[in-house]
Amino acid sequence: MIFSKDSAAILGMNARNLLYISRYNSAASKKFADDKIFTKQFLESRGVGVAKLYQIVKNQRQLTHEFFAGLPESFVIKPNRGFAGGGILVIVGKKGKHWLTISGKKLDEEQMYLQCIDILEGKYSISGTHDDILVEEKLDPHPDFRLLTQTGLSDIRVIVFNMVPIMAMLRVPTIESEGKANMELGAIAMGIDLGSGITTGAAKKSKFIRKMPNGESAQGFKIPHWDEILYSCAKIQQVTKIGFLGVDLVVTRAGVAVLEVNARPGLKIQVANQVPMKRRLDKVVDLKVMTPEEGVDIAKTLFAEKSVYEASFIPKPILGITENVLLNTVPPRSLVAKIDLNSSMNQISAEYFDEKEKLLDITLEGKRLKLPIEKMKGNKVEADLILAGKYLTDFYIDANKKFEQKNLAETSTASVDERMLRNIDKKVCEIDSQIKLLSYINPRNINEQKALFLANSGFSPRFSYKELDLDFSHMRNDLKKIPVVNHALYPLYNAKIKELEYKLMMLEARGSSEYSDLSQKVFGTVTRHLYQEALKFIRLNEPNLAPDSSAELDTKRAVEILKDFLVEHNLGHWQIKILEDSVADIQVTKREAILVKKGAKFTSNRLKALLVHEIGTHVFRYENGKTQPLRILERGTANYLRTEEGLAVWNQNQLGLALGDKFLTPGYQIVALYMAQKMGFHDLFNYLKSTFDLSDELAWKLSLKSKRGYDNSEAKGAFTKDALYFMGMREVDRFIEKGGDIADLYVGKISVPDLPLVQKIDGLRPAKLLL
Repeated sequence: MIFSKDSAAILGMNARNLLYISRYNSAASKKFADDKIFTKQFLESRGVGVAKLYQIVKNQRQLTHEFFAGLPESFVIKPNRGFAGGGILVIVGKKGKHWLTISGKKLDEEQMYLQCIDILEGKYSISGTHDDILVEEKLDPHPDFRLLTQTGLSDIRVIVFNMVPIMAMLRVPTIESEGKANMELGAIAMGIDLGSGITTGAAKKSKFIRKMPNGESAQGFKIPHWDEILYSCAKIQQVTKIGFLGVDLVVTRAGVAVLEVNARPGLKIQVANQVPMKRRLDKVVDLKVMTPEEGVDIAKTLFAEKSVYEASFIPKPILGITENVLLNTVPPRSLVAKIDLNSSMNQISAEYFDEKEKLLDITLEGKRLKLPIEKMKGNKVEADLILAGKYLTDFYIDANKKFEQKNLAETSTASVDERMLRNIDKKVCEIDSQIKLLSYINPRNINEQKALFLANSGFSPRFSYKELDLDFSHMRNDLKKIPVVNHALYPLYNAKIKELEYKLMMLEARGSSEYSDLSQKVFGTVTRHLYQEALKFIRLNEPNLAPDSSAELDTKRAVEILKDFLVEHNLGHWQIKILEDSVADIQVTKREAILVKKGAKFTSNRLKALLVHEIGTHVFRYENGKTQPLRILERGTANYLRTEEGLAVWNQNQLGLALGDKFLTPGYQIVALYMAQKMGFHDLFNYLKSTFDLSDELAWKLSLKSKRGYDNSEAKGAFTKDALYFMGMREVDRFIEKGGDIADLYVGKISVPDLPLVQKIDGLRPAKLLL
């Protein structure tokens, strides 16, 4: 290995200190880098992204009970002048009186206080003297990093010298390192090719490894926003004037953020890359670099990974006398070319000659060429094209090379279609994320109207909604512009595009006579047959229904249990938020948040069912979808929700818990939606109560969910989304009866009918999160 054979070029600590730190880093620059508060403010003022600073603690008097009570849900505590990651505390949530660390430890207020005292007294300070405490925003990693670890926040260290990035590594937290990107504690360091941002290997505690703890290869992982990372590091050196610099950054969903700068960066980065640093430093020490952009270009030119042959000799492609050529037209065409070493001009048959084009645009043996061309005279050769040897100096000619005719256009078209599909995936998911459907459909005055309705027998609710502020015309045009591609997976996107078009139409028709019909286009039709099936389900199960007599839990206790379940499954990055007014007691968003209705009460059995329903189904499928090559598996294919709600009901039923009326809710929902098309709110409420002997609370919920989207609740019609529970339950039951594997439904947010297509996705990963 190059690293072990070139030990003289390895940069040691003494050489680092004498040749680089003492020569290029002034005392002022070291002091600047050691002060995280000043560094953060300095960089932020110059447009460099940093973690949000919540508070600075300078003395013990600030550490009051009120201080700890006022801390946010998740945060990071770190010493201002700390080094080597010492004293950093990452809090992912709170359970009762205890804070939960990223490694799962519980800390009470006294333990938090003592940790803070240690920081103030300089236990972790680089100088050993009094220090300040920083309370910072807890940053969540970019979804791509979930491929490597589900624990903690991976960070990137880049060494910069003379405004040129010299070497980089990715530090990946592990369970052993307690979720910290600290190599001394057991985090894994991955070398990065500066040219591509792709990992080249990894080391753990100085031992080179080929696989990550989760089985993923240590090679081939692409760092998101790589060019931005390199530019940011070069820019930081330019503005800080620290000559030999280490920059620590993270990549979040929002982009690149700087954690800190280091005027005394460690040297284990050489182990991670298996490349000595001194030779790289020697290559740039005498260069005159004018801008960060130039520094990045130099780094990519000098330090991009190359094979031994590429470093000294670039072989030329070998051509035979006859070759396959791709004519770069639209669509591309596959031609047969004859190589003529004596010809002075390239010639093409009249069939392919275009008088408007002065140059021939072809691809030959992977090289794109633009050559002068003229129309072939006569029909003397059995070829579409004659290529003159004088234009082929970048190739070797071997008259003995055998020719096998191939259709290069098919290969090229497939490649183009693949790129187009990726662009379609990006665009469709972008539009889907803008249509926050329920935010426009759920009423804003539920509690107020509920109180009035239950207190006045003749009152009909009048619901108010968020203003429809979407640019419908623009979004509809964007959908129409999405091209059709000849790709096996395109039907997934075609169905999604149609679903999005119907969603836009439904929102535009909110509250109108067309609203109910369009809702059924999106979520499915509630037919008389489906209504009869629901009645049969209710009558079959009602006589044997066991009441839910489990203990009652308040909102506070329910939130604690939810947090425990999230931490248990390494989902501590999910946030729990309390809503004042909500249609549902618990709901999950695609912004990694779980919404809990303020004041909601739960029985113990119901909460257990909700854990597997909301987190074990909705969250698990979302997280698994994030690891897949196509984003539509994270956002959701067309009709994915029917399968997902059915799977959620199936999961909760597997617990075998007594849920009382909650077990029958999917059937009640179908009945309510069917009758809502014939009744107003008031009649529907009374019908459900009298027919099924329901409580006011349940009859209200069923009626409310049926009439969402209507200002006048007495209008006939329904918002049919809740039909998905019963429809999906039957769909999943049939899937299992036919021998289907539940794990297949967990690869992402897909529907049962999608499976044959989804299983064709190149690079599809098996589900990691399963119940």
